[in-house]
Amino acid sequence: MEAEPTYRLPDDLYRLVNPDLIYRPKDLVVACYTFPHYHRSALNDRLYGEGWTEYVLMRGARPWFPGHDQPRTPLLGELDERQPSTWERYIDLATGAGINVFIFDWYWYAGMPALHEALEEGFLGARNRDRMQFAVMWVNHSWAYWFPTVGTEPRDEWGVGWEPLYDAPESAEEVWRSLTYIIARYFHLNYWKIEGKPVLPIWDASRLIRAFGMEGTRNLLDELRAFAQRLGHEGIHFHAVCHEGGMQEAKHHLVEIGVDSYGLYNTIAEASGWRPREEEILDCRVLAADVVTKVWHALDNLQPLPCFPTISPGCDGSPRFAMPERPTQPDRHKWPGTVIAINDHPHVFEALARAALGYLNARPNLPPVLLIGSWNEWTEGHYLLPDTRYGFGMLRALARALQ
Repeated sequence: MEAEPTYRLPDDLYRLVNPDLIYRPKDLVVACYTFPHYHRSALNDRLYGEGWTEYVLMRGARPWFPGHDQPRTPLLGELDERQPSTWERYIDLATGAGINVFIFDWYWYAGMPALHEALEEGFLGARNRDRMQFAVMWVNHSWAYWFPTVGTEPRDEWGVGWEPLYDAPESAEEVWRSLTYIIARYFHLNYWKIEGKPVLPIWDASRLIRAFGMEGTRNLLDELRAFAQRLGHEGIHFHAVCHEGGMQEAKHHLVEIGVDSYGLYNTIAEASGWRPREEEILDCRVLAADVVTKVWHALDNLQPLPCFPTISPGCDGSPRFAMPERPTQPDRHKWPGTVIAINDHPHVFEALARAALGYLNARPNLPPVLLIGSWNEWTEGHYLLPDTRYGFGMLRALARALQ
């Protein structure tokens, strides 16, 4: 049997995508996920001490092998994302690169919002916030100390030695309180809408299905739509993020539970699942091509719902891990035990962005939405913010692709 060819971006872009389809669609919306862990928060003040942020993990990262680009260093410095001035700078950078929407990861633990200060005090306090829209993603995963804790047994949910701290909202009361808080607090502001309906991404719909069943989950979403309508909105556009392990099964039931669209979070990480386990360190050029040829195709037409393409500039989760012992036989699940993709160059990201435009133009019935994961998740190695490796390269690559 002939071996399957290995494609790479940007070299093979025009082999994988019709060049005639690579142009900016009319009314394109570019929405970028944002991880709010780079500011002082009430949550981390309790867990680690006053003023702790995940910049600490960034600074402490070290190379695991020759040529491993760690630590990553922000070119603009360790900006406090609780400050409006930070978001004024971010908004200028994002809109200059063609981004229209920030999607804030949004959490609810112990009966109250958590890590919301970047949105509440930072973005919403920015003088230029009306230049772009925002949305929030209801992130219903548990919270942990985001580095392995010695002596703690792995929990099935994660499979690594992270020490769990807070459970995600799962009771009917807490799910309702957290989601209606989002609707009442944010939907009336400069909030992102699709066909007049505020967009509410859900991180892991499989947890809702486990808690309430198919019919119960659909009833919940319908009741939330009715609640939004009572507040003067046209309804809600629910977007399912198919990233967590539980979504491998749940993604087949999206119509049954009543969501409106679906997509991914970090496609480079998702593409790693298509590579052989003996490939320990992955090539971002190959993973980006696998996104185009495998990941999008596997997800596309899974449901009779819009599937929005997601692009990511890279992936390297090593800052959140202690390096495990390397086995004799290569096995990526044992070493490095997280996705590390090298060659995450702006040219690769630009080609992936161009491929996403081709995806949308080949599907003219889709709402023209392009998702990016993410703006600032430094400790997972997918961010658009300038660093000391490539400067403003990722943002400029996106701008070139969208011009």
